[in-house]
Amino acid sequence: MKKINSRRLIYVVISAIWLLFSAAKCSMESRTYPIWVYNNTNHYIDVLLSHGGPLYPDTLLPESNYDKLNPVKPGLGRQYANTLTYREFIQSYNSDTIIIFIFHTDTLSKYTWEEIREYYKILKRYDVSYQEMEKLNGRIYYPPTEAMRDMKMYPPYGQ
Repeated sequence: MKKINSRRLIYVVISAIWLLFSAAKCSMESRTYPIWVYNNTNHYIDVLLSHGGPLYPDTLLPESNYDKLNPVKPGLGRQYANTLTYREFIQSYNSDTIIIFIFHTDTLSKYTWEEIREYYKILKRYDVSYQEMEKLNGRIYYPPTEAMRDMKMYPPYGQ
């Protein structure tokens, strides 16, 4: 039976620990925190995350972000990729809350953006804090689910 060289054993242990920490660091750095919006209706919806637009608590529709709308097909979801944690993402807009506007696609084709803004022609507005985003694991639904009932929204849950 061979005797194990203590220097060699120390080298192997240190190398193994270094590899474990390197792998853990890489997996943490590549982790993403996507925001998903799911459309549980039988019609298209459009979604506007109000970054760059009004900052919470200002809940007016932005004047110039109309071209940033993203359609979501009925029964599907759309991912808004993000490499920041939910807290970092929301705080990057100098706020503790982001606003997510949901529109019926037909409304967008029927009315001008000025009319939509003036008469607040939205299906739903979610005011989402980073704690709520973490609790929901980045998944927002229209219409809102029971898990979203205590979240700030307009019109209120159930209406």
